[in-house]
Amino acid sequence: MVMASSSHFLYVSLFIVSFTQVLPLNVVIKSTFMYPLTCSNYTRTCNSYLYHISKGQNLQEISSFYSVNTSKITPINHNSNIDYLVSVQCSCKKDNSSSDGYYLYDTVYKQKPARESVEYISNEYYSGQVWNVSGENEELNVRLVCGCLENESNKEVVTYTVQSGDTMLAISKLLSAKEVEVEDMNRVLTKDPNSIDIGWDHGIKKDEPKSMRTSLNAEKKSLEDHFLNIDMEEATTSIESEKPVIISLEEIEEATNNFDEARKIGEGGFGKVYFGIIRGREAAIKKMKSSKSKEFFAELKVLCRIHHNNVVQLLGYASGDSHLYLVYEYVQNGTLSEHLQDPLLKGHQPLSWTARANIALDAARGIEYIHDHTKARYVHRDIKTSNILLDMGLKAKVADFGLTKFVEHANEEDFIATRVVGTPGYLAPESICEMQTTSKTDVFAFGVVLAELITGQQALARDKHDPKKLKTLVAVFRAIFQDQDSGAALEAQIDTNLKGSYPIEEANKMAETAMLCLSEDPCNRPEMRNVVTMLAQIVMSSIEWEASLGGTSQVFSGLFNGR
Repeated sequence: MVMASSSHFLYVSLFIVSFTQVLPLNVVIKSTFMYPLTCSNYTRTCNSYLYHISKGQNLQEISSFYSVNTSKITPINHNSNIDYLVSVQCSCKKDNSSSDGYYLYDTVYKQKPARESVEYISNEYYSGQVWNVSGENEELNVRLVCGCLENESNKEVVTYTVQSGDTMLAISKLLSAKEVEVEDMNRVLTKDPNSIDIGWDHGIKKDEPKSMRTSLNAEKKSLEDHFLNIDMEEATTSIESEKPVIISLEEIEEATNNFDEARKIGEGGFGKVYFGIIRGREAAIKKMKSSKSKEFFAELKVLCRIHHNNVVQLLGYASGDSHLYLVYEYVQNGTLSEHLQDPLLKGHQPLSWTARANIALDAARGIEYIHDHTKARYVHRDIKTSNILLDMGLKAKVADFGLTKFVEHANEEDFIATRVVGTPGYLAPESICEMQTTSKTDVFAFGVVLAELITGQQALARDKHDPKKLKTLVAVFRAIFQDQDSGAALEAQIDTNLKGSYPIEEANKMAETAMLCLSEDPCNRPEMRNVVTMLAQIVMSSIEWEASLGGTSQVFSGLFNGR
């Protein structure tokens, strides 16, 4: 039976529903205003997402509504509210109203003794996305609208119900989708994209961390030819990219106002970084000396092959006037280090506990992606808080791949560096003593990042007791766990910017995760995929803890756009 409501519902490329009466549970009726996606002849099942508008239920309750494990539920911030994305298996279901069938997802709802109406069940538990309900006993069979795409394995569909204050652009940004694709998929409902009603149920294509690859050999060769007598082992392999863009030097100069110092937003051993507008998009432009061509091609090769929400996106590249240029998306909120060390002096509010947990999870996912999910396996070799960027919603993105190395899965343990690379304070023991680099050296460095998130201290700083000496945060953390009362020792080191507002159990768990990453023996360190799992659990518990505060805490953060 179909749920009833006075609202409108818009779904992906699919449907709008308008019900004007409340129906009893045993009535089945289809509205002429509902347009779910008709099944394709080729795609019968796929992974899809349902956007759950939270009504205060906990994760266990939400998982029971959708018959999924809690690991399939991801928190996402909508304005100041915590909603959720629920991953489900969407399938083609035969239906009397369509010979081809529609894409739908089946779940079971356990009816309460009060015998709720279909309208109430749909709106309260399923965000108004119910196609029909059947059964009259305690367990009701609920059918929800979902979506699959034909010939687009790198995209997934999100079923989204419009909420107060939404615009097409805001919805697209919230779900990391392209506005034009949202409009295309919902043409029947978006003749005027500036006019959308609360209760419309949108279906949205969401890019996954995969990419279409095309050869860039010709473009790479022209860059090599520009710089003579360069020994370029990194440039001898083909560069692949979804949409490679070569940008002219004239565009670079115009975007940076001829490299005006007022446009400079960063500087390092590689060169300088400038802010500019490239082809209508805010960009960070890294200007590198020709002597840094090896780092340039290393970063270009890696980023052309990577497309992930937690890795900074490469927009294009250029060459000219004895310099090389990499053009990235502009990540507005600066580096993580700026938010941890004297944040107020740098124009930032101190990060809340939940923000820190989410940033840790974001960064871990970015590193896990380059370790395990790319066609080639990479080791970053310079993981640190200054190489983790934060956008306006505090989503973290791993950056600076100039030292990244390709490592074969089978021969990872055989990779020996010719020199020590990385940043003091983050270097694993084996990379210093044996110049050995594996994915576990990245894990060690990430352990330092976790320690910084917990304590707000620098990875390497002057010893308070002897200013002539430097003290590592690794040594501080190991001393905590060697203390007879490690719990009290940890609390004494937790960042005072948190003002005592944090869940102590989750702080302990994150500290324990950091210590696992900081193990002397690389074999005892977890893989990044295991770290992601640990942090995901910490994030979930931290969200529930923060929600329990009811927004009254001075450091209440909720979650952030794009999560």
